[in-house]
Amino acid sequence: MRLFVAIRFSPAVEEALWTAVGDLRRQGAGTFTRRENLHLTLAFIGETDRLEDARRAVAEAAQGGPLSLEVGGSLGRFGDLWWAGVRGGEPLAALAAAVQTALRERGFAIERRPWRPHVTLVRRWRGAPPEMTVAPAAMTAKTISLMRSDRVAGRLVYTEVFSAKL
Repeated sequence: MRLFVAIRFSPAVEEALWTAVGDLRRQGAGTFTRRENLHLTLAFIGETDRLEDARRAVAEAAQGGPLSLEVGGSLGRFGDLWWAGVRGGEPLAALAAAVQTALRERGFAIERRPWRPHVTLVRRWRGAPPEMTVAPAAMTAKTISLMRSDRVAGRLVYTEVFSAKL
């Protein structure tokens, strides 16, 4: 199974991001993230059959208590992928680092490039650079989720397989 660790969004943050996806749709074409798939990835695990080890790592890393995060502002991009940034300061960066460290200690090959908190809005963008901003929205993250990624009828479907309270 294909796994990743994420923070799932509150309805207010999800709505701000979904509005941004709609704005992007009006300006170009691409593979847009479905509303139910909007999330902040803390660590990508990839293909594994070691679900219990991943669960233990997530539970171990879920320390420090709830944390505040916010979306809003301009978009960023990696090539033809456009994203919205997520702000959460040192507590969010420390959580991502703890998740990645706990997974590496259990033998998972977690990439080592610097982590940049973002939410993918569209992949394979075709069109001029979009002119828009994401409306500000904030939330308190109280859990982190171990998510499974499956392709069903050509669509990505994300399913929570474990969650841990912060």
